[in-house]
Amino acid sequence: MDYLKHNMEGQLNWLKSCQILNPGSSADGAIRKYPDQGWIMPYFSNFTAMAMLEDPSSGPLVERYLDWYLLNLEKNGTILDYHYDEKMNSTTAGPDSEDSYAGTYLSLACAYHYRTGQTGWVNKNLPRLKKVARAIINLIDRDGLTFALASYRVKYLMDNCETYRGLRDFANLLRHIGDQETSHFQAGADAIANGIERALWNPRDRYYHASKTGWFRPRVNMKKFYPDATCQVFPVLYGLIKPDSGRAARIFKTFNDSHPDWVHIKPPDFPWMILGYYACLHGDYRRAYEKIRTAVEVYIAPKSGSWYCAEAAFFVMICALLIKRKYEWSS
Repeated sequence: MDYLKHNMEGQLNWLKSCQILNPGSSADGAIRKYPDQGWIMPYFSNFTAMAMLEDPSSGPLVERYLDWYLLNLEKNGTILDYHYDEKMNSTTAGPDSEDSYAGTYLSLACAYHYRTGQTGWVNKNLPRLKKVARAIINLIDRDGLTFALASYRVKYLMDNCETYRGLRDFANLLRHIGDQETSHFQAGADAIANGIERALWNPRDRYYHASKTGWFRPRVNMKKFYPDATCQVFPVLYGLIKPDSGRAARIFKTFNDSHPDWVHIKPPDFPWMILGYYACLHGDYRRAYEKIRTAVEVYIAPKSGSWYCAEAAFFVMICALLIKRKYEWSS
């Protein structure tokens, strides 16, 4: 456990170094992809802040990021990518997606509420949080699935899993505080879940389609790592199906059979640490632990450029889960 605790602490410190702390500046609280670069992709930043919640002392830092996000919302509740120069002047670029940015942010805000006990923050910011949630609702098509962008009419399994979870978490939070709009956002989450099941699950071939454009759903080749195989793990990651269900167990086995060496991915490829977290959910702690060791040896120690904030975030969350469940796997 000392190995996990030591490396988890090291990566938490690295993640904190990605955050801009400049009180009074419009950049204050933003979380960069790398400590020495100015690009902020809120989707990656959301995971970073989620991992920072594993450190109880980081609550105020997470709140600063949450505030930065809300202060930079567009009129429709979406957010752009940002770049800050050395003088904290900003430029923007279009986001990779609108649905996933919003979904993962809502899950982060809800986790912050429960894990820090800072209930006043949600009450103060509830109108803007609802604005973020409505950005997802506005992207839902007639089949229940969200478009990645209002201007890009493709529906991705990965994105829809994240938007489902974001709306579900937000609806549960609203129910907890007795808000009258709970059912509206719960209905959005239910629509996405039903859309994934009806439009993206293939019961004959027993896999999920990676995407849907109009009526077209590309066939899946599980030997193709991305997106065909990797997208299959997202329904478990975001709670659409339980890890101990027959469907989930079969997908987990097929994924491992098709890509047995995912634990030992090396640069210049990205490490896909999220797969280690996925393994933990299936109780495959040994493989998750090996993923941590590999990441330390081939990405972190050599300071690989393929290691960035979202990968470090899942590294931290794997360590936290392995430590929490140590009696289930360590001997």
